[in-house]
Order: sequence, then C-alpha cells, then structure tokens
Amino acid sequence: MRRLDRYVLSEILGPLGLGFLVYTFLLLMQFLFRSAEMIIRRGVPAGQVGELLLLTLPNIVVLTIPISFLFGILVAVGRLSSDSELVALRSSGVSLFSLYRPILLLSLMLTALNTLLMVFVLPRGNQALQQLRIEIVTNSVARQVEPRVFYEEWEGLILYVFEQQPGESAWKGVFVAEDLPSAENQVTIAERGEVRLDERGERLILHLENAVSHTVDFREPQKYRTSRFATLDRVLFDQFTSLQQARVSRSKGIRELTLGELRQNLENPKLPPQLRNLTRVEIHKKFSIPVACVVFGLLALPLGLSWGRGSHSSGFAISVLVILVYYVMLNHGEEAARVGEMAPWVAMWRPNAVLAAVGLFLLARRNRDKPLLLTRLDLWIRRSLWRSLQRLGARIRARKRPPGRPGRPRGRPGVVLRLPHLRSRFPNLIDRYIMRLFAGVFALVLVSGLAIYVVSDLSERVDDIFNNKITADVVLDYYKYLSLQIVYDISPVAVLVTTLIVFGILSKNNEVTAAKALGVSLYRLALPAVMAGVLVAGMCVVLQARVLPAANARVAQLKDRIKGRPSLRTYRRADRQWLFGQGRYIYNYLRYDSEKQMLRRLQVFEFDDEYALTRRLFSNTAKYLGDKTWLFEKCWVRSFEGREMLSYETFHEPMKDYYPETPDYFESEFKRPDAMNYGELKDYIGEVKASGQLAPELEVELYKKVSLPVASLVMALVALPFSFRLGRRGTLYGIGIGVVLGMVFFALFAFSSTLGETGALPPLLAVWSPSILFSILSGYLLLGVRT
Repeated sequence: MRRLDRYVLSEILGPLGLGFLVYTFLLLMQFLFRSAEMIIRRGVPAGQVGELLLLTLPNIVVLTIPISFLFGILVAVGRLSSDSELVALRSSGVSLFSLYRPILLLSLMLTALNTLLMVFVLPRGNQALQQLRIEIVTNSVARQVEPRVFYEEWEGLILYVFEQQPGESAWKGVFVAEDLPSAENQVTIAERGEVRLDERGERLILHLENAVSHTVDFREPQKYRTSRFATLDRVLFDQFTSLQQARVSRSKGIRELTLGELRQNLENPKLPPQLRNLTRVEIHKKFSIPVACVVFGLLALPLGLSWGRGSHSSGFAISVLVILVYYVMLNHGEEAARVGEMAPWVAMWRPNAVLAAVGLFLLARRNRDKPLLLTRLDLWIRRSLWRSLQRLGARIRARKRPPGRPGRPRGRPGVVLRLPHLRSRFPNLIDRYIMRLFAGVFALVLVSGLAIYVVSDLSERVDDIFNNKITADVVLDYYKYLSLQIVYDISPVAVLVTTLIVFGILSKNNEVTAAKALGVSLYRLALPAVMAGVLVAGMCVVLQARVLPAANARVAQLKDRIKGRPSLRTYRRADRQWLFGQGRYIYNYLRYDSEKQMLRRLQVFEFDDEYALTRRLFSNTAKYLGDKTWLFEKCWVRSFEGREMLSYETFHEPMKDYYPETPDYFESEFKRPDAMNYGELKDYIGEVKASGQLAPELEVELYKKVSLPVASLVMALVALPFSFRLGRRGTLYGIGIGVVLGMVFFALFAFSSTLGETGALPPLLAVWSPSILFSILSGYLLLGVRT
C-alpha cells in the first residue's frame, strides 16, 4: 500500500471511530436506563443484561457504521483541505480519484462487515433476542408484581395481587381482568397464582390455583356464569405462535428470517402478493444497505473538499443530511414496492444509484477544480440570488429603524464615543464571538442527535406504518411532537460535546493563547460557555414545564394509531380507571365527571379477609350525595359466599349505598409523569402519600424534572477543564472525551435513579448525586488548569 493511502486511511479512522462512538452512544442512551432498571428492580443478572446488549448492538451497528464512515471522510478530507495538504497533493499531480482508492478499500471492508451482519448475524440475533427477553420477563415478573399495585405490562390484562410472602414467587389472592372491560366481561379470582415458563421455554403462563372465573354480558346481566378450576393456566405470551404468525403476516417477522428462509418463502405459491413483495425487498435490502458504505465514500470526498475550517461541525450537518435523504428514499421505495408500484430491486437499489451518480458527478467536477454546482447555477446563486437577499435584508432593516433616524450614509463616519474598557463586563466582543460559535456548533450537534434518533425510531416503526396504512400526516405529527422530548433528553450531551468542540477549535487556532497573552484568564474565557449552559438549562426547564406534558400526551395518542391500537381510553390516567379502595374494594369505571361528581359505568368488587369475592355491583351511573353516600342508577348487585352465588338483585329505580371513597379519591387523576408538569406531579405525590402509600418512583420523576435541565450546566462545567487541557490536539479528542464522560454520567444517573425508585436511596439524593459528584470533579480539575 502506498504511503499516501496509509496516510489518508489514518486520517479517516480517527473521526470514523469517534463518530461511531458518538452515534452508537446516542442510540444506546435509553438502553442504559433500561439496563439499570433490569439489574436493580427486576434482579436480572448483569451477565444476562450484557448478553442482551450484545444481541441489541447489531441492530444499531448496521445503522451507525455507514453514518460514521460518511462523517469520518468528511472530517478527514476537510482537515486535509483546511491545512492546504490537498493543494500540495494536487500541485504534485495527484488526482482526486487516486485519493478515492484508500476510501474505496475501507468502504469495501465496511460493506463486507455490514453484509455479514445483515445476512448472518441479525436474523439469528433477533431470534435469540426474542427468547432472551422471554426468559428475562419470566424470571423477573414475580419481582415486578408488587402487592396492592395494579400490574399492566401484559397487553389487554390487569393483574392485582393482594399478598406475597418475602422470598416467594407465588402470590396469595389474585385478581385478573380485562384492562378495558368489553360488553362480555370476564374476571378471574384465584386463591394462589404465579408466572411460569413451559417446558419448551416458549410460552409464558399465568398459573392460578383454586380459581373462579366470572363471566357476564353487561347488556343482559341476568346471564351470569361462574366456572371453578382447581388449576387454571392462561398463556400470556406464546413465542412460537407469535413468530410463525409474524413470518406469514408481518414484515417484522421477515427481518428475523435468514437468506435461505426468505428464498424458501418465495417458493410458496400461496404467499400473498404484498408479503411476496416484502420478502423480495428484504432480500435486496440485506445487500443494498451495506453497499451504501461505498456510495457514501464516493459522495463524501467531493463534499468534504468544499468545507475547510470548521469541517467537524460541517461534517455533522452534512452526514445527517445525506443519511436523512438516503433513508427517506429507502422507506419510500419499500412502501412503493409493498403495494406493487415499484419493483423491489429498483426500490432498494434506487437510493444507492441516485447518490452514486451524484457522487461521481461532484467528484468529476472537483477533480477539474470546478465548483460543485453547474457554472451558470453557481453564478446565479452567488450574484443574483445573494444580492437579492442582501437587498431584501436592507429593506427589512430600514422598516424596523425608528422614524426620524435615517441610516448613516456610506463612507461618512458617524460619531464615535469611546468608553472606558471594562475587562470584566459581560458580554464583551470575545464573549459574543464564543457564544456565536457555541450556538452554531450546539445547533449542529443537536440536529445530528435528533436525526439519528428519528432514523432509528423510524426503522422500528416502519412496519407498523405500512401494515396499518398510516398517512404521512400522522407520521409527521408523531415525530414533530416526539422531537421535543428527544431534544430535552440529549441536551446535556449536546452541551458537553459542544463545549469541548468550541474550545478545541479556539485552541487549535491559537485563539486561547492570544487571549491569555492579553491577560484574559481562562476562567473569564469560560464564562460564555457557562452562560450558554445556563441558557440551555433554562430552555429545558421551560420545555418540560410548558410544552412536554401536552406533547407527550399527543405522542402517546399518535403512537397508538401507528401501532393500530384503539384509542378508547383516556390518556389522563395511567391505571386505566382501576383503583383499589380502602381495605377491600376494587373500583373500575369508564370516566369520572368532576362537575357532576358522577362516575360512568362503575363496577365495584368487594372482598373478604381471605381475598374471596363477596359482592359485585354494576351501575350505569353513580352520583355522590354526600356523607359517603352514592346514588346508583340502573344497577345490579350479586352476593357470593366462598365459590357460591347467594343472591342477585336488579334495581330499576335509583338505589343508595355507602362506600368509604369520596369524589376526592376519584378526582385525583393520575397522568403519566412525563405528561405532568412539576406542580401537578408534586400535588399528586402529596395525594398518594396522604392515602398512606409510598411513591419513590414518582418522587424520582419529580426531582428529574429539575435535575435533568441542570445537567446541561453541569456538563458545561465538566467539559471546561478537559477543553483547556486538550491544547492543539483538536476537537476529535474533545468529542471522544465528551462521549466517554457522557456515558459515565448517564450510566451513573441511571443506576442511582433506579436505586431511588426501589427505595434503596432517598429519591432526592439518588437524582442529584451524579450532578453533585461531577460538579465536584469539574471544580477540582478546573483548579489545576494553568489560567
């Protein structure tokens, strides 16, 4: 290999590795929180969590490898261009096509790696991932189900356990019902119960002992039957059946098939046309996505030549733009192929062909030292369009100028007023310069992270979007509202990376040295970054207080539409209108009218000391009269003793009855914590504590609403000492350090927050301890910096 080829490869590998680290970390950030929750709350062994991580990584890596490769080339070529090394090479007669040789070699290696992942690793990994998740759920579900707390992790079911002895997996007193009662309603009450895995390890089973099933049609309540079982097994999840159904009905199952299994599917004459098209799409996709590395390498070389200084931030922006264009074309082609509007091979290879043609065109023009755009178009943009924009800006400024204050004529000096120079004033010229640079880099980092999140989430939702025929408007609305939460989540990491990049650029350009030579302390030079961290923290506070509650509620509704689930329940309640009353009552209702103090479609289940059902009431409406008295209309009551039904009464006239719960109990609407602002969540926690229940999870969520925004300021403080220690080593070192620090911070934050949710640590200490520790660390390191 030529020395020049080795040199170009060495320049690419550094930013490629750091880009891979950044993008992969952004996609794994949520996994850190889930891992801490599984280890601490569910008691999942760390080895199983590590295995889960290894099986999850291929799905992320196949996405981040092309993105990182594109970013690495853009940064490397931009650096060579800014340092005039490309000028020296071109003057020596080196063609750009010669520079593409090491890029082509590296892209072919990455293509081979991605092909290996797509063809062999992903299908088998997805099946192993499915089985591992079932095993984790089975082994940990007994730990998740807490006595006297409604458990709703299983779709369509509500589980309520009255008692569980410490150290035992079995429960005493089990209540199972539909989470959204239908007209034909069934509830099951059992003396004992537990969750088991069948012998084949494929089915998750709810095992009940001495169970009684109650079935009634609300439209004909006189038809009521009870069924008694010494043992009753209810399948909660059937992995084998789900997998087979997925293989014949959903493209998500297709992605779990190997290349040979996909070809066998095509030989099936009974395969539906749409599924046949999707099978062909999946076959071509296993090769077209890896080949994107070659295409990105061809496109990145001429694009990287057009940006000199600031290539790192430009690399972020350009790589994200290219990736978005590629995946939009890919997803559009997949939908067109599914409905038969486009041949599958055309749909999957079209993005590569288009971008490759654009890359060859741009590379040929740059090799002849021509601008990227055609000459006439480039001149029109530089002259006509740019001048028109300048004139438009001048007219806008003239309109905004106060009357009586005409603009100063060109060439004629105005009055110059010299004021004493105050070195400590803020913001001065240097402050404004640093804050402008910070704002630009922060915007690029934030947009990059946002785009990666959206592309990753879209790849998971695309099957539901196609299968449920979701319109583009719904998808756009979903990501419009979801992007607000994503920005809120990644802002601390964006501040950390931005601070390191900004001061890395200043150090590389000797601007930090010049400031120190003028007597400006590094502490004073760092003030704009600290103020920027404060501004970002304030933005996050306003975002979570004013915007995110409503946005997250809207995201939940749109997510249900995308998944094809009925949006019948209100999103104001997390327990889906199931409440446990004082001592022995379970209430279920459709909705509560706070103005009329009235419950709609109310069910009341009453139990004895042994957790056996003694009374069941159903009423179309229940209105509170005062003094714990309720007026029921169109209701019926059944009484039981043991397993026998004693009586049945129907009341056509309004009936009064007494229950300990008052309207205040039903008015305490529980929103999801992310759909409440700080004040609403604090009030709700007070109501929960007043009822005698502990709420460590809610308290952790409450303190997070303050600590997460403040984390942006903490990240700025943490980045500063590392920024000044980088010297002239460049921003890539800063990005690498930023990613490592971000991983450590969020891993610690996830671990301590989960300890707070389980009650092992006070919630306030659990949430704030990572920020406090990192602030102390930053202060210690900053004191050691030579200012």
